[in-house]
Amino acid sequence: MRFCRPRLLATALVALLPAAPLSAQEVGTRPAPRSSIVFRSAVFGQEMRLREPTVTVTPTAPPVSVSIPTDLPPAPLPPAAKGVAKKSPSSAPGKRPPSAPAFAMTLPVPRSVLPPRNTPPASALPLGGAELALQPTTFTPYDRYMGSVRTVIANLDPHPTTMTLAARLMKEGRRMRYCLSDPYRADPPSVTAGRKAGDCKSKALWLFDGLGDTNALFVIGKVQKRARSSHAWVYWRYDDRWWILDCTERADPIAADSVSSDRYVPYYSFGKSGTFRHRATSLILTGVITSSASPVAARQ
Repeated sequence: MRFCRPRLLATALVALLPAAPLSAQEVGTRPAPRSSIVFRSAVFGQEMRLREPTVTVTPTAPPVSVSIPTDLPPAPLPPAAKGVAKKSPSSAPGKRPPSAPAFAMTLPVPRSVLPPRNTPPASALPLGGAELALQPTTFTPYDRYMGSVRTVIANLDPHPTTMTLAARLMKEGRRMRYCLSDPYRADPPSVTAGRKAGDCKSKALWLFDGLGDTNALFVIGKVQKRARSSHAWVYWRYDDRWWILDCTERADPIAADSVSSDRYVPYYSFGKSGTFRHRATSLILTGVITSSASPVAARQ
């Protein structure tokens, strides 16, 4: 067997090398160059020509710029999963409600800025109330028994009051017979006047109604500091001075600043301007509540 010469083999290899690349202008305007290989067949002893296969060149597409509009509405949210609360239909589309804070903490308010509990304003004090050390209050242990007293205060018919009128009422009340009907509740003034009798609180309420002074006070306290039972009288302010009107024990008014500190000790006062407690109340409050409010009826 005879083989091809080396020179012919080299020529064939060179012919198989790819042709030079085409420029952009030549692409699609002229066919790709054809090369052929000529060699002599050692088998058949004749020349043979082989054509290079046709190569098709596809031009590269130029880059394309894409602009994305920014005014498109937001993409719809996926449907809520099972167990997840759906959005309220009242919320506007495309808007999400503001998220709630992770937690809320309430700070305590300093006690100094809290308003006083159950304490009316200081302007509710009657004229000269500071002299009696009055302190406004909304609770007393006698509240459940003060129905008739509050009725008289609410329907009080004010009229000019003089010392002459006060002295006349004191003498008339002193002449009334002492009669205890209820150790806690005062009789209405009409009942006391009709039977001309009553205990200390009934007489004091009758005198308070007849006095007709909106600055007067119906008082519960003790005639003697160590007395076992409470007593009732009227505080009346006249000529820039407080007077004690106690027609159960006396026939004449007494100046409040003329008695000793262990006599006519006031606990609570009721008047047109409100309900008040006195300085001595803090000393006897425990004892009064423990005994379910001591009777206001004892005759000293």
